[in-house]
Amino acid sequence: MPRGVDRQRCLPAAALLEQFEEGTWASIIAEHLGVTRATIQRWRNGKTLLDPYSADKFAIKLGKHPCQIWPQWFDIPLTSKQEKRNDRK
Repeated sequence: MPRGVDRQRCLPAAALLEQFEEGTWASIIAEHLGVTRATIQRWRNGKTLLDPYSADKFAIKLGKHPCQIWPQWFDIPLTSKQEKRNDRK
């Protein structure tokens, strides 16, 4: 997770792994998502969080909308920049 990202806005990477059958090799998952096998191992072993932009990118790689992986997708709080943009409309 990049520095300065609000943890309230992040989503668990483990939810991505649930999109694959149990026992799927890390290298296969990594290839589908465009990351390294080590990244998949880290996601399996820890509590890795993804910022909404990364989560969206990975969901698209699986041919899904993020809300299909993370049901709370539409509950993610807006950033102050997004709130200001909405106030102008």
